[in-house]
Parts: sequence; C-alpha cells; structure tokens
Amino acid sequence: MAVYVWQQDLEPEFPLAVIEYTAHGDGDRMHWHDHLEIALVLDGRGAFLFGRRAMPAEPGDIFFIDNSQPHVALADPGASLRLLLVLFRPELIAGPGCRELDLGYLAPFRVDERTASPRIRGGSSLAVEVTPVLHELRDTWERHDHAERQLADATLRRALALVNRERGAACRAAAAVRSAADRREQIRPVLAYVDRHCRESITLDDVAEVVHVSPSRVRHVFKDVTGVSFKEYVTQVRVSEAKRLLLGTDLSVAEIARAVSYTNLNQFYKVFYRSCAMSPGEYRRYYTPAGGEAVLA
Repeated sequence: MAVYVWQQDLEPEFPLAVIEYTAHGDGDRMHWHDHLEIALVLDGRGAFLFGRRAMPAEPGDIFFIDNSQPHVALADPGASLRLLLVLFRPELIAGPGCRELDLGYLAPFRVDERTASPRIRGGSSLAVEVTPVLHELRDTWERHDHAERQLADATLRRALALVNRERGAACRAAAAVRSAADRREQIRPVLAYVDRHCRESITLDDVAEVVHVSPSRVRHVFKDVTGVSFKEYVTQVRVSEAKRLLLGTDLSVAEIARAVSYTNLNQFYKVFYRSCAMSPGEYRRYYTPAGGEAVLA
C-alpha cells in the first residue's frame, strides 16, 4: 500500500468542502493531506488505518484526522464503506493573529495518540449529539449559497465545540501543545523563507535581511509567536521535508540527509530520532506497510 498526497481543491477565501466518499474493499491507498478532516461513517463496516494502527469503522463512528499523519479508510472484504467527509484548512477556524479561543476549536485534531483516540464511537452520547450537526453542515454546504457561509462556519465550529466540551481539559491541553504550530502564519515572511530554503544553510542574518529588521528582533518575535526558537523551527522544517522524501522517493537516508542540509549523517539520525522517536529507516518502513513503495501524487 503506497502513501501519496491527497490534493483537495479548496477555495482560498473559504477553504471548506463537505462531500460523500465511498471506499470499496481495500482498493484505496494510504495518504495524507494539508487539510483537516472529519469523517462520519454513514454505511458499511471496515477500518481506518493510521500508519499500521487500525481502528474499526462502524456506522455512526466519527473520526477526527489531523493533517500530519498518513491514513486510509478500508471497507470489509467485498463490501463498501460510505463516509461523509468534512474537509477544511486550519486557517478557516484559526487564522493569522487569531484568538486563543479560536485555536481551541482545533483541539479534537491535536490529540496525543498514546493517550487519546481520534475515534468517537457511534451510538455514544457524544456521537448522537455531533452527528446531526454534521448533517446540518452538509445540508448547508449542498445549497451552495454564498450568503450561508457564515452559517456553515458556525455549524462547523459548533460540532468542534461539542467535542471540546465533552473531552474538556484533555483537548485544551492538547491544543496548547500544538498552538505554536497554528500561530506560525503570523510571521509568514520568515516561515516562507525557511520553507523555500530548508535545503540550504539558513542563518538569522539571512532572514533579518529579508524582513528588514535586526537579527535580535527576529529571534525575539519568532520565539514569542511560535513558542520555539528559530533554530528549532528550522530543524522542524528540515525533519518534515526529510519525512516527505522518505515516503515519496527511493533516495537513501544519506542522500536525504544531504538534501535537507545535514552534512553529518550521525547528527541527522540524532535530530530525526529526537523528533520522531524512530530512525529514518524505521519511519519509512512503518508508514509504508507491507513493503509498498512510497510515492507522492
């Protein structure tokens, strides 16, 4: 089973889509995407795979899927699995300069998988409460009325708020851990520069020249907005790029290390393990089940 990037066309000014999707048997491929996803199981039975972690998918189940983890929905053999998918970019809810309150809406997607589940069981009190809200969102979306965009936005927020109320402190704590990532848009020019040049040597002086402020000011503002140091962020971006190369190419680990500006292979292994709790080779094997060849689409 290969890993690829699901490219969903979302309007920049209102990045939301509500669609029905049917998985037939095990024909779909493992994928990831840059939008968030809520999946409501309408009919059929099967499983959601997150890497090699499998969770049953039954009518009424609701899954909250982050934009950083490979996953796929599979129907039972010879059957189909019909899903209602709510797809949206994080900035629809929590855009640049947003309130902490807005960031909190995204908590259902920011759970620690070791202690929480992305699945809400069908028939549970929470699923019974959230399901009609998702159907209401679908009905609003299918009218394709621009005048109802605020209604669609509010309905989505209501579904997320219901989950947050039920999960309470655990969701809020998880949101706090991930809020730094959601605030990155506030310093877009610096982030864009790092993203474009992550395969090169990057210094604070380089970035300061781009944004026309002093290096010390960049350092202070960057840490204040993102919650991490500039050096730590550059490392995060390089590790993220290394992950994509591991799953999307057949380059060797040494070639990937050089591609993301690590001349010392041992240092690359240390940085990658510290970030992912597994080696580059283990990461490639874990997210490429059954020895499948990883590709990007």
